[in-house]
Order: sequence, then C-alpha cells, then structure tokens
Amino acid sequence: MLTFENVLEIFQEYLLRDPEEEVLPCKRGYVRLSWDKDSRYCVDGILCRTPEELFDILLSDFQDFAMICRTRGRREVTEADEKAVEELCQPYLDWRKEALK
Repeated sequence: MLTFENVLEIFQEYLLRDPEEEVLPCKRGYVRLSWDKDSRYCVDGILCRTPEELFDILLSDFQDFAMICRTRGRREVTEADEKAVEELCQPYLDWRKEALK
C-alpha cells in the first residue's frame, strides 16, 4: 500500500540532492514546491491529494533532475541519456509495483 510517508521515504535521497524541490504537508495532502535558486518566491506548487499523485510528481521531478545532471544543462538530450535515466527510474517503478500488491 502506498502512503505519503513511504513515498517520501523512497524519494528522500533525491529530495536531499535537489535544492529546487521541496515537499510539505498541508490540510489537503502534501504540496510539492519548486524554487528558483535563491529567489524567495516559489516557481510552482502542486497539491498532491493522494500518495499516487505525490509519487508521480516526484518521479517526474527526479527524471528531470537526472537528465539535467547527465547533460549538465549544456547539451541536447541523446537517446543514451534517455535510456540511462529510464534505468535510474526503474527501481522507483518496481518499488511502486510491489507497494500496490
């Protein structure tokens, strides 16, 4: 079973590495905030009302982060980059599959 707590646990390492993403609890679930470097304003905030929504948002954020790390944001994404990032995402997808059994 997916819970907010175990979704946050599985993505904990990623969230510690990415300075632009943050997840906070709120009355209606959890909010994922995106920050723009040193700005005091958040760029984006998405309400996740279910653990599944939170998982999907964090997986997408992780994919983007991993792609930027691979390309250093300085070159076009290659097919090899896409394949490598898919492989990095697979453990998260496997974990979700097991959690939903």
